[in-house]
Amino acid sequence: MATQASALRLSIKQHPGGAQLLAESPGTLSTGALSLMERLLRTLLDAGLPADAADTLLSHVTGFVLQEQNQPDEPPPVTAERYAELCERFPLLMGPSMPRLSQDEKFTRSLRRLCAGFATPA
Repeated sequence: MATQASALRLSIKQHPGGAQLLAESPGTLSTGALSLMERLLRTLLDAGLPADAADTLLSHVTGFVLQEQNQPDEPPPVTAERYAELCERFPLLMGPSMPRLSQDEKFTRSLRRLCAGFATPA
């Protein structure tokens, strides 16, 4: 499941606007998207997981890539004064307890959490 999700992420990222197209595909009954969903659903069912996990996983991958594709190439410049202001206003988000991870690390971590959740009976 994680392998398919990672491959899907890489595939979507190769196409500008790919996440947006995939998000819109259920409304157009795209055979490519339906094939993808069928394969993912088969993997989940074969692993004994609930069918609705496929929609959750696909939504996660699509949303993750959508965020990646909409990030600026470079972060906006931030002065030391502005940074101090942000740290004061958002101490949890800006503080040391928030891990600074690459997009790949974030994606891998989020997949692990989703897979663990799928394995837990509802």
